Amino acid sequence: MEEFKLNYNSKTLGLSERTFRLVLSAVMIGLATVLSLIPFFKMPFGGSATLCSMLPILLIAYRYGPKWGLLTGFVYALIQLLLDVGAMLAWGLTVQALVGSFILDYIAAFTILGLAGIYGKGFAKYLLGMTTVVILRFVFHVTSGMIFFSSYAYAENLPNIIKNNVLLYSVVYNGAYLLPDLILCLIVGAIIYKPLKKYIEA
Repeated sequence: MEEFKLNYNSKTLGLSERTFRLVLSAVMIGLATVLSLIPFFKMPFGGSATLCSMLPILLIAYRYGPKWGLLTGFVYALIQLLLDVGAMLAWGLTVQALVGSFILDYIAAFTILGLAGIYGKGFAKYLLGMTTVVILRFVFHVTSGMIFFSSYAYAENLPNIIKNNVLLYSVVYNGAYLLPDLILCLIVGAIIYKPLKKYIEA
């Protein structure tokens, strides 16, 4: 019996390249959304360490490049915003802070993941692209934390080292969930790179 090998591409599925790209992107956005609902832990005011929820978006961005990647990231950003908007409304933020958080913590932070393929192809560029865009996402979250959530840095129950320091508070808060998320994405991404290379570098 011949070994069965997966070879999913536009020709084997009888689809045009454009249709295949749309279908594949939709599947990966759906997968990313499902994975985002499986957190290891959640922060009290947004943010959670998940089961590689960013990785499907990073893979699409790497395969198709920045232009398509940004569009995919933007769609994913809108989905994440819709999933979290109810909880955000319960935080008691002002309208300005709410809108600002929508823009920085969701639209900008998730859309930027679409730049994962900005360096081109190759293993080192693959990992560098992932790392770069997650760092940029981190910058958006930290900026939002400093502007819209600064009052939380003065809470009495915070450790003295970060209490009353808005920048450090935002860095620690957002790093607490993004760093493990990035590390997990890099580990799993590195493991799957070789077996999936011909698909993600098509």
